[in-house]
Amino acid sequence: MPRRTQEDSQATRRKILESAQRLFTRRGYERTSLSDIAKYAGVTRGAIYWHFENKEELLVNLMDFMDKEKFSIDLLHDAADPDEKDPLGKLKSCIRSMVDEEGNKFISSSLMSMIISIMSGSAGNDEVRERILDFIKSRHDLMNKILRNCISKGQLPANLAVEAAAEHLAIFCVGFFHQSRLGYTDNVKKNFDFFIDREFEEIKTFTTDVL
Repeated sequence: MPRRTQEDSQATRRKILESAQRLFTRRGYERTSLSDIAKYAGVTRGAIYWHFENKEELLVNLMDFMDKEKFSIDLLHDAADPDEKDPLGKLKSCIRSMVDEEGNKFISSSLMSMIISIMSGSAGNDEVRERILDFIKSRHDLMNKILRNCISKGQLPANLAVEAAAEHLAIFCVGFFHQSRLGYTDNVKKNFDFFIDREFEEIKTFTTDVL
């Protein structure tokens, strides 16, 4: 694909995702059609189908898009890279991005509320829930890969119980997530570096000897 055409395609994809974000937030997932999104974005339905198979795929890609826009999610991929010298540092930096202004806005956003409603069964359908679960699993698999990379660099114990450590990290992040949604973040933000360091000291005890 020629460079100009590729840039135009990427710009169209971004416009579709941003339009979907606004409409899903205003109307909800179920009350927003692909035709609505196409009209709002100023593109054809064909343009949407060029980039996304259906509305479920569009939502999952929107979640990935928001991850990259609002959190330093690329740091996770860097941390998983075998050539990365400090994967643990990259992982900590990504977690810290949760307390940044943009990250906190996303956590507290109507879009996130909509995703929670879908996963709780009060909105959406089984297909979209399955797609979201696949997305979450891909993040979990990435976290496992990062932790193994940290082990290979000597930053975490060689006998770390990787699955348990990844689950504990997820619980840590979800705990902050709920604190943010309750608006109780000032003290957490002030001490977040301390909390992260303590979290990883705790994780080092998650070894196959005891689990």
